[in-house]
Amino acid sequence: MKSSNFSWKRHFQRWLITKALMVLIRITGSTANVQRINRHILKTTLQEYGSVIVATWHQNIYFSIWLLRKQNLTALISSSDDGEVIYDVFAHFGYQAVRGSTTRGGIPALKQMIKLLKEKTSVAITPDGPLGPPEIIQSGVVLLAKYSGVPIIPWHYEAKRQWRLKSWDKHKIPKPFTSIVESFGEPFHVPNDLLSEDVPAFCKKLETIFQELARKTREVISDPKNEP
Repeated sequence: MKSSNFSWKRHFQRWLITKALMVLIRITGSTANVQRINRHILKTTLQEYGSVIVATWHQNIYFSIWLLRKQNLTALISSSDDGEVIYDVFAHFGYQAVRGSTTRGGIPALKQMIKLLKEKTSVAITPDGPLGPPEIIQSGVVLLAKYSGVPIIPWHYEAKRQWRLKSWDKHKIPKPFTSIVESFGEPFHVPNDLLSEDVPAFCKKLETIFQELARKTREVISDPKNEP
């Protein structure tokens, strides 16, 4: 009986959190002033390769759900308990999902993502997830690009006004009625003959690109004309 009550409470909590996130995302998305930078990069790269890997820091997951909802992406979502809520929210906004990780023993997830990319289905991934360290590129995304033959498109957003959670990634929650800037970076290519000993160097290169993209996006959102 106690186990049954615990299970019911757990499901109810999951349902309640999921519904609250859905509503907050929709309110914020409907009221925010969004500026998009280099969105054409995604379109032209898709035309050339048929699919891409959209990559962003783990701290950006929450509002990426709204900003990228029309890009026909399949998201890689952690198989943890927290991932259950994230999965439900992604599904509500029309995303498909793969459960697992491309690192920490996540070979099945990596293989599934490679298969999707070769079938011309684009994927979204957080290369510093699911447990960090924050803003450090793990090898999974580089290996995914190597074996699939498609480029990585770095993506970042910043909000003028937002909350920061006390989580390991300091997750960002934009406030309603704020100004938001989203930026797409140039395609990052990984050669299919990349040696395993060279993977860390490519991770560092990609890290630098992410840092520069974030810096430029922060500069734009800090411009006084981007007041909500």
